[in-house]
Amino acid sequence: MLTRIKMALVRFMQGRNGIDNIGYHALWGGIITSLLDTFLGPGLLGLAGTVLYVYAIWRMMSRNTAKRQEENRRYVQFTGKIGKEVQQFFLRLKGMKTYKYFRCPSCKNRLRLKRGSGEKHITCPVCKHQFDQKA
Repeated sequence: MLTRIKMALVRFMQGRNGIDNIGYHALWGGIITSLLDTFLGPGLLGLAGTVLYVYAIWRMMSRNTAKRQEENRRYVQFTGKIGKEVQQFFLRLKGMKTYKYFRCPSCKNRLRLKRGSGEKHITCPVCKHQFDQKA
């Protein structure tokens, strides 16, 4: 009985997009906004949660897989950049006592020097630009 249901579901989902990062995040966004709507009282959050649910299901059932995959690729690329920036921020915050962080004026690359090293003339390892900065 269960294998028949499973096979019917597999046949139904053939050629469809299925769950991806955007759909997964939309689903969790719908859950979170629905919970917030429950605790804060009825309002627009419930509607937003429903819209996110419908969007996630629409993405899963879509047969235009090439377009959905391209959208998902761009989304993953965008969120990857944001995640990397957040991770770098917390690493800089953690190392603030022992290192000084600044950017190269030429190539804008982020540089790190040990505090108290006394270096004033710094050469960027990427573009070889020399500039003055107290470490």
